[in-house]
Formats: sequence, C-alpha cells, structure tokens
Amino acid sequence: MTIKATNSIIIAKAIKSVFEFISNLENDKLWRKEINNTTMSSKPQINALAIENSFLSKRVPNHILQLKCTEFSENKQVIYQTLPDSPFFLKSDRRVEFISFNETKVIYGIEFDKNIVRHGLGFTLPTFIINWVTKTDMQKYLTKLKAVIEGTES
Repeated sequence: MTIKATNSIIIAKAIKSVFEFISNLENDKLWRKEINNTTMSSKPQINALAIENSFLSKRVPNHILQLKCTEFSENKQVIYQTLPDSPFFLKSDRRVEFISFNETKVIYGIEFDKNIVRHGLGFTLPTFIINWVTKTDMQKYLTKLKAVIEGTES
C-alpha cells in the first residue's frame, strides 16, 4: 500500500529560481529534516540519477535510496522515482505555477510505500497515523522551503 500526500505554498520569488532550487535534490537537506545528504549524477534532467541518504530513525540513521528523474519540464515539473529494483517505492512530484513576476506556487506531492515506516521503526503504524504525520511534515517542509528560498530563515 502506498501513502500519498500533496500540498502547496506561495513563494515570493520568480518561477525560474524556485524551480531551479526544488528540482535539484542536493538542496533537499536545506528544507527536509530527514535528509542527511543527496548527490546527483548531473543537473536535473530526464534520467538524472540521485543517491539520497536519509535519517528514518535511530534504528535506520542512513537509509540509502536511488532515485531517477522520470519527468522534467523546465520551470514546470520534475518527478523523481525510485528505481524498479528498490525495496521501497517512492515518488516525488514537484511542480511550479506562475502567479506573478515575483510569486510562484509550489505544489509538492509524494507517494511512498507504507512499509518503509515499518523498516525505519521496526513495527507497523496504522495508516491513518502515517497519513497524519506525512501531511504534518509536508506542511513543515513547505514552510521551511519558503523561508530558505525567500531568505527569511532564522
């Protein structure tokens, strides 16, 4: 079973700079608390590969995922997805929409295998709790993303 969540936020920056920032997974450590680091094989583009090291829990402090860019439309959308042989499925969909010259709407969607939570914790959580935590974390991530991109992070 997969967990899906989508949320959005308005960022007071031009669409090009916002898209460049969110399409490069190496920037994720600046706004997603669980990311230890990410390295990319090239700039964001179709078939670009990324290796993401994330902190799932004290039990799994360095979870390694390989992601591939499966869709890329400059200043519009980028999708990264785990490779087919990955033990856990993950898909990250990042879209931007023009609001005005200095305002951009970011739509961030994720879909992931619920079993990754069991892997990280060592036990299963009810789906409604995973959904709630995912939505709560996503809002925190977008708020942090906004602060980082707008340069207002304290």
